Amino acid sequence: MSANRTSVPAGAARRAAIIALRIGLVAAGGAALYAAPMLAVAQSPSVAEIQAREARNADARILAAFERFRQALAARFGGDPMIAMVEFGESEAAAQVVRPDGAREFVIRQGERWMGTENRKLEPWAGWTAAAAHAFRLSSIKSAAIRTWLDGWRSVPGQATDFVMKIEFGYDPAVAKVVGKARVGSMTTGRIAYVAFDPSGGQPVTVAAAPPPPAPKAAPRRSDDLRRDFAVALAALRKVAPAGRLGAVRIDRREIEFTMADRSTWRFDATHTLKAGPRYDGSFLCEQGWMETDVDWSKLAELPRNGVLAAGLDDEDEAHARFVVDRPRDCGGLAIEVIYANYKTPQPWVRFDPRGQLLRSSR
Repeated sequence: MSANRTSVPAGAARRAAIIALRIGLVAAGGAALYAAPMLAVAQSPSVAEIQAREARNADARILAAFERFRQALAARFGGDPMIAMVEFGESEAAAQVVRPDGAREFVIRQGERWMGTENRKLEPWAGWTAAAAHAFRLSSIKSAAIRTWLDGWRSVPGQATDFVMKIEFGYDPAVAKVVGKARVGSMTTGRIAYVAFDPSGGQPVTVAAAPPPPAPKAAPRRSDDLRRDFAVALAALRKVAPAGRLGAVRIDRREIEFTMADRSTWRFDATHTLKAGPRYDGSFLCEQGWMETDVDWSKLAELPRNGVLAAGLDDEDEAHARFVVDRPRDCGGLAIEVIYANYKTPQPWVRFDPRGQLLRSSR
C-alpha cells in the first residue's frame, strides 16, 4: 500500500457498506409507503362523482315511481285514460284525469295508496278549457323519452350532479302543444331551473314567455231565476252525457247542480253555461241512480207554494225555496225535497213524491 494513502480496516469498510445498503432500503421503503396512500387518493371517487352517481340513481327511482303510477291509473280508470295534467316525483304523483263524459277527476297517490285531495290542487298551464281540449293519452308519456332528456341534460358540464325534484306533463299554450317540464336543482349554482322537453323523443323545447292572456269577457246573464229554466239545463246536460243516470239534482235561483250516478258533477249557471265540476266523493248517493222521466217536472213550479201551506210557513218564504231531487243512499224511493233557505239552520223542508204528492214535512 502506498505511503501517501490512508488505509481503512476491512471491518470498518464492511460496516460502512451495510449502513449504506440499509439507508438505501429505508429510502426506497419510505417512497413506497408514501406512494401507496397517494395512489389510493387518486383512485377514490370525488365528491362530484358520488353526487353524479346518486343523481342517476334518483333518476331511476323517479322513472320507476312513474311506471307504478301509470299502472295504478290504468287499473283505476281502465285502459289508457285521457290526462289533462300529470306530475310525479320519487314519493308522490298526481293527475287530472278527463273521463269519457268530459268530467275531470283529481287523484293523488303516495306509494301504494290513493290519498285525499282536499286542500290540494293541480292546475293546468293553459286553464281547464284548453287543457281538456288538448287532453292526451297516458301512454303518450314515454319513459324512454324522459330518459333521453335526462341523458342529454346530464351530459352538459356542470349538470351531471343536478337533482330532479319533479316532472310534469301538460298542454302549454306558449308552444301550442303538450310538453314535459322538469324542475331541476343545481348542485353547482344552487339555482332551480324549469326545463321543457318533448314527451315523444326527449328533445329540449324552448318555451318563450307567453304574453298575459286578455281578460275574458263575462258571459251575459240569461236568467235571474234558474228554477224556471230546468228544462234548458237538462237539455244542456244531455248533450254531454246523453245516457248517464242521475244521482241527485239541486236547483236554486243561481245554479243547478247535477250529480250523476257515476259521481261526476255538472253545474249550470245564470249564463246558461254548463261546466264540469269536481267528482263527488261523499256517501249520500244512490249509485243505482234514476232517470229524469221518473219525475213529473211540470209540478216543480207549484211545490214551493204547496210546501208553505203544508208546513204552515209564511207567504214570503215561497220565494226562497230551493229543490233537492234524489234517492237516499240505501236507494229507497225517489223524492223532491223543497227547502226554505231564508231560515237559519235547521231550515224547514217539505218532501214530495216524484209526482208532486205530499209525503211529509219538518214541521
